[in-house]
Amino acid sequence: MRRLLLVTLFFWPCAFALQTYSPPEVTSAGDAYEPYNVILDGLFVLDVSIGDDGSVQGIEALRNPGAMLGDVKSAIQNWKFQPALEGRKSKASRMTVAFVYRPTNYLGFGAAPVKDFTPVIPSAPSDDGSEASSPVGILSFAYADYPINSVASGSVLLQATVDSAGDAKSVKILHGMDGFDGFAQSALKNWRFSAASLHGKPVTAKVVVAFIFQSPPFSN
Repeated sequence: MRRLLLVTLFFWPCAFALQTYSPPEVTSAGDAYEPYNVILDGLFVLDVSIGDDGSVQGIEALRNPGAMLGDVKSAIQNWKFQPALEGRKSKASRMTVAFVYRPTNYLGFGAAPVKDFTPVIPSAPSDDGSEASSPVGILSFAYADYPINSVASGSVLLQATVDSAGDAKSVKILHGMDGFDGFAQSALKNWRFSAASLHGKPVTAKVVVAFIFQSPPFSN
């Protein structure tokens, strides 16, 4: 009886450890700024496939409103990723990344929201079991405001933790910009997400949002 009890107590922690999941995440990223003049719609959403060694295996554009896709993909290729872990074993996985090129702030008017925005939901895992997870989806988004009297250009990269209910619980600054971090963080609070999934069940995961700030035209 004692032997059976000891075996049971030993088995339960091991079984629990095998079920734990750590999502992939970006560990370092630089400035993502590219000098493009976006007029109406600047939201790019990408589904990034990450190998079990943390390398980028592929990038699929889920939303592509303009001509900057090549530069967006090039920026991601220079980031460093930590692979997902299931139990203690690294796993191939996917991660949602968004680039937001804020439309030009003409004559003091802010960026208008995109009309009839369609939520961006990554594809579900395959039925044949070759793919076990799907990343975070974007249900709605908002552009960041631009600081008054500023003429600076650059980017702020944020990594948010989205829980199994689709709520953003914490945000980390991967790349900051003096005077602009707060505007990016405030904008992200207005975004809405759908949860990632693993083996058909919602899980906590990461999503990266790069806010690109363009200087206003006619600035001195």
